[in-house]
Amino acid sequence: MAIDSYSTLVDAICDRMNDTGLSDYAPEFIQLAEASFNRRLNSLDMEGTATIAADDSIPVPSDYKGAMSLRIDDYAPLAQLSADDFQTKWHEANPGRPENFAIFGGVINLGPAPDTSYTVAMAYLRTLTPLTSVNTTNWLLEQHPDLYLMGSLLQAEFRGWNDDRLPLINSAVEGMIAEINAHEARRKRGNLVDAVAAEYF
Repeated sequence: MAIDSYSTLVDAICDRMNDTGLSDYAPEFIQLAEASFNRRLNSLDMEGTATIAADDSIPVPSDYKGAMSLRIDDYAPLAQLSADDFQTKWHEANPGRPENFAIFGGVINLGPAPDTSYTVAMAYLRTLTPLTSVNTTNWLLEQHPDLYLMGSLLQAEFRGWNDDRLPLINSAVEGMIAEINAHEARRKRGNLVDAVAAEYF
């Protein structure tokens, strides 16, 4: 059975655990596995962009994991500051073209506050699109169905169906995540080499 959708993943979890009654718990196992993946995976496929109207504070995208860069219109990227440094520098500043940003209070804060209409181009790290009966697949399931299955089974084992298998499954998940992150690091280095080559040749 190919594991290529939410429903086939649920079926595979029940099959491996030899318990069809687990279909009611499978969404929980998948959700917990995704939470772990979001914390630990570093993939080019998690990089995304957004274009947002500038304001002194901008809500982060719903799938936000971390900022990579922010740019105002065609100007140079904004420099990121800590919350304390941002507030010290821009607390009483007059509006102008933003130069810095800081993320606190659940929003992206621009300093100084925009003095006119600008557009923010944001490159950021995205969390996974969660699998559901509506969102039936995502890039991780398409590329690494084995990790999705084993990560979900690990959560099932934590629930106590077969504790003897927990170390084995945990080791498999750890190995897969390490392999994926190493592969993605090589992809990123390759992109950097390509970018340097394009600049000089």
